[in-house]
Amino acid sequence: MSEEKIIKHTQTAAHILADKEKTWRKKLMELAEEVGIIIFAVSITLAFHNWNDQRNEQKMEKNFLIGIKEDLNVEAKALDYEIIRLNRMARYYDTVWQQIISNKVDTDYVNIHGNNLTNTDYFKFDNGRFEGFKSSGNLRLIENQILLKHLTYLYTTLMPAQESFDELFYQNRKADYNNYIGIKAFTDSKRITHVSQLLNDPAVRYQITFYGNWMHERAQQKKELAGSIRSVITEIENELSK
Repeated sequence: MSEEKIIKHTQTAAHILADKEKTWRKKLMELAEEVGIIIFAVSITLAFHNWNDQRNEQKMEKNFLIGIKEDLNVEAKALDYEIIRLNRMARYYDTVWQQIISNKVDTDYVNIHGNNLTNTDYFKFDNGRFEGFKSSGNLRLIENQILLKHLTYLYTTLMPAQESFDELFYQNRKADYNNYIGIKAFTDSKRITHVSQLLNDPAVRYQITFYGNWMHERAQQKKELAGSIRSVITEIENELSK
């Protein structure tokens, strides 16, 4: 029933009360009929609004999950690439260390591929969609509480932690490279730094083993993060298929 009709019935009820020609019994009977109509109409209107609001909220939830799934797919694929890069850099550290302990240093290999000592591949993730949905108070729309828990943990803990770990790793490695290799090693006209000249330095050997091991650890951590992301993607797909 429209708002105009509800107002009309309300006005009719008021006229009934004001009608001095009708007995109180007649007034009460007619008033009860009008009040019943009003209550019924208001109830139907509220039910419709609630149903419409619920439908809109479900649509918002679905659109968010579809979008966040796309975002997470991007992050997982980026991590796959970063892992490949990290493993490639780690192989350089491993190879140089094996050459050192076997006393068979390939100077060309060590020097030409020395950029592996300074390459970076920072993990950065886009949390714009998640934070926008969160700041609007719409995370409450996700009815699957387990999915909500895992999604929130991913965006507020797991991914920020890996971002911070990369900052720590690459900043420390850069500082140590500058202090123990960069300012000491000869750089030729082709901009190749002759790291091989410093391999007898204990500080340089320590960097080869320390950062090589740390790089393997970073690759494993990123692999685990990619697995966690894909696990949440699967949860989202299951929720969307319901």
